[in-house]
Amino acid sequence: MSFRNLSPTAWLTLIAATLIAIASFSFFNTPAQGAKTLDIEARNIAWNPENPRDLTAGELTYVGGLELSSDHPDFGGLSGLIIGKEGDALIAVSDQGNWFTADLTSEDNRPTGLRDALIAPMMGPDATPLSGKHNTDAESLTVAYGTDPRTSPTIVSFERNHRLRSYDLTSLGFDAPALPIADFQMFNNLENNGGLEAITYLPDGSLLALSEKSFDEDGHIVGARLTDEGAVPVRLKQHLPYALTDIDVLPGGDLITLERHYSPLAGVSMMMRRIPAGALESSAPLDGEVLVEANHTRSIDNMEGLSVRQDKDGRTLLYLISDDNFNSVQRTLLLVFALNE
Repeated sequence: MSFRNLSPTAWLTLIAATLIAIASFSFFNTPAQGAKTLDIEARNIAWNPENPRDLTAGELTYVGGLELSSDHPDFGGLSGLIIGKEGDALIAVSDQGNWFTADLTSEDNRPTGLRDALIAPMMGPDATPLSGKHNTDAESLTVAYGTDPRTSPTIVSFERNHRLRSYDLTSLGFDAPALPIADFQMFNNLENNGGLEAITYLPDGSLLALSEKSFDEDGHIVGARLTDEGAVPVRLKQHLPYALTDIDVLPGGDLITLERHYSPLAGVSMMMRRIPAGALESSAPLDGEVLVEANHTRSIDNMEGLSVRQDKDGRTLLYLISDDNFNSVQRTLLLVFALNE
């Protein structure tokens, strides 16, 4: 085909398609008001600092991990995570209302660093940056099941001012305004700092949203399963002393939870559960087998974000990120595990 012979209409069509392609595959580097580049230092860490050859993590195998740091004052507080389907793209949100994106480099799925990192303020419905802790406390994010964040709207949950919002990063980049998602008044009575903490799309297209520390009369964590037409209450059985921080879906439809606990005496700990897909069709509280439980003797911190993907060989990988609370004694960690199947 010769471009010289294209009609004006064909040229416009070609230009439009090119712009869509660029927007779809390069929004990580899309300039926006307030967007800033970051230099990220990434240091390899062992799962077991006392025995770096120990890769066993319950029913998981440790693939690799990084301790991430930056001189930029806004870096940190990461509370949600999406890893692209190819494992080369990372999106996170912070509880101060910022997007954080980067290209993730890896060797055989072992993370080695971040490149082209950007941070930018999240927008409200009026396309101006969010402000005030009541509005900026982003906790989790997801994309439509089976899609890639480069080509699908990103859904974000917020607590304090409990709400779900959709951002069309694909076409608008960081300037995308917040679009409301109907929650059918399911989250009106959540705890102020224990609200919408974990969201994920399910294979049937519904959206599962669960709270962190809001309970029913029986002590179960409350949430809902949302569709365009309505909502159904969902409950998660609490495993004390842990609190839910994120959730995602395995390729077969089972759910994976990420849960954490902190005490001044025992320090930080984390747990992950695998919940059978069929449990969603029952009225009983969701529950499942514990895949891994770890404490301060392993390389963990305040683990808050979870993302699942399959590699080219069909191996299921779990990516975790920690929220350092902008505290100098805490760390931002990116950990990768393989599910033993």
